[in-house]
Amino acid sequence: MRRILFFAAPSIAVVQAMQAPYATPAFASLSSSTWPSDSEWASLNRSIGGRLQALSPWAAVCYTSDPLYNAEECQSVLSGYDNDTQACFQCIVCCREAVPAALLWSNWESCGYGQGCALNYSNPQPISNATCYQGSTPPYSISILDAQDASIIVNWATAHNIKLTVKNTGHDYLGRSAAPSTLQVNTHLMDNLSYVPEFVPRGSDASPVPALTMGAGAQIYSIYNYAAEQNFTPVIGNCLTVGAAGGYLQGGGHSVLTPLYGLAADNALEFEVVTADGRIIVANEAQNSDLFWALRGGGAGSWGIVTSATIRVYPPVANGVSLISVMPSVSQNMTTLGIEFISLLAKYQNGWMNKGIATSFILFQDEYLLAFLWPTSSADQSDLYPFFEELEGRSSNYTVSSNVTSRFPTISAAVLQGLGPLFDKLDLYGASNQLASRLIPKSSVDPSNPSSITAVAEAIWNGLQSVNQPLALGGGILSGSVPVLIFGPLPAATSQSVNSTGANPGLYAAAWHVVYAAAWTLGVNATTNAKVTTAIHKAVVPLTTLGIESSYQNEGDAFEADW
Repeated sequence: MRRILFFAAPSIAVVQAMQAPYATPAFASLSSSTWPSDSEWASLNRSIGGRLQALSPWAAVCYTSDPLYNAEECQSVLSGYDNDTQACFQCIVCCREAVPAALLWSNWESCGYGQGCALNYSNPQPISNATCYQGSTPPYSISILDAQDASIIVNWATAHNIKLTVKNTGHDYLGRSAAPSTLQVNTHLMDNLSYVPEFVPRGSDASPVPALTMGAGAQIYSIYNYAAEQNFTPVIGNCLTVGAAGGYLQGGGHSVLTPLYGLAADNALEFEVVTADGRIIVANEAQNSDLFWALRGGGAGSWGIVTSATIRVYPPVANGVSLISVMPSVSQNMTTLGIEFISLLAKYQNGWMNKGIATSFILFQDEYLLAFLWPTSSADQSDLYPFFEELEGRSSNYTVSSNVTSRFPTISAAVLQGLGPLFDKLDLYGASNQLASRLIPKSSVDPSNPSSITAVAEAIWNGLQSVNQPLALGGGILSGSVPVLIFGPLPAATSQSVNSTGANPGLYAAAWHVVYAAAWTLGVNATTNAKVTTAIHKAVVPLTTLGIESSYQNEGDAFEADW
């Protein structure tokens, strides 16, 4: 989930004393004379129980001209290439999230256009007369089982000037789980979960609270299932393939419960982490508190290898979920209607958040898909009625084509049975994918300032047009029209905790997290590829022009200057 560059440093205090510009260490690379010898790699392999693995791109066995081509192994790759999430948890050996050499989006396996080893997402088949490049796939990987393994690897890598990348599932929109000439630390097997009814951080005199300790490889799918068995509620995300202790938590982590209980980072109680000097450290409020602050949202992989995390959990949360489809009138101007509809949603967003309601809007140009989740302890379906009444008053502009409300006894049930599969379908695992995003401040959608709301709505809609314009070029583009994604599960209840964690302050001030994305596969030529990626990159410009510059780092733009 994250990328980590280790610098030889005797202590954290020395790192704190460094001043920019920092010196760039002379790391070894595959092409350099300082790359470790076979005997040095063999020594590392012996020290970690023979788990050093040479990596080649996952799809190399499907390239008929590649020396690794293997028709039988290729069939396994083809069957799991697009990573159907439910099937994957039943057959972990045949899905990309469990494969050390694979990431969830194939463009991050490449070192630029055409320098990877992808298959056609729409119809995965063996490829002839093409070169499979190593791309960003690390040449070696080690699946670690505990913090001691990580410590051994860090010490060896430091001694040999080798960069490390850290991977769990490869669910990372910025490609931080892989890089060329690196040694991959694979945490995927560390999937242990332990419910602790009365947890007290080590060295602390705090009152005990119910908590969940999770290994670095534990995925959200497994955590929700475990929570259902043990009858508790965790504050974690919706995408079932995410590893909760990795980049998700270290980037802040928003959840359907964030309006009620805060970010995932707000609920972190303790970390076990291996730092850049190879030490195994416990970080919490009572010890290594500065590191604890940084790990809660301060950047994935920036501070060490997290081997386990403990988060506060809550009793079961009964909730309601409404899934709604709204169709704008085809006889009217779609831009006018789109801006008007975003403005209408914005008018109510702050009030919904303050009630603990989590919102998710998937707005195509010709259809608007809305999802609302409300904990019954803090809100009711009736809290949505003023919005619906106003929408009904604009029936000549919009038609509600579908409105389904379900009740769930727990958040686990709501996510596993509905929201999780819905969001995983949006991710197109196995395709190429790029994002750009912005966090819209609550002040920008304050209903007392309708001109600000209109300006934000116009900027969001203009960004959507920017992305969609080049998609009509076709080729390997997977959709001729994509939506803008507007997520509202942001920390209303903990907005005053902005200085308590290392998370981007913009998260605490935000009402919406706006995301632009597009997906493509083989068949896109270099010109179209450049146009699409540039359009995504520039989609946030209208919002930036309004002074809205913060983004959620886990779902940001990898190519944004001064991010």
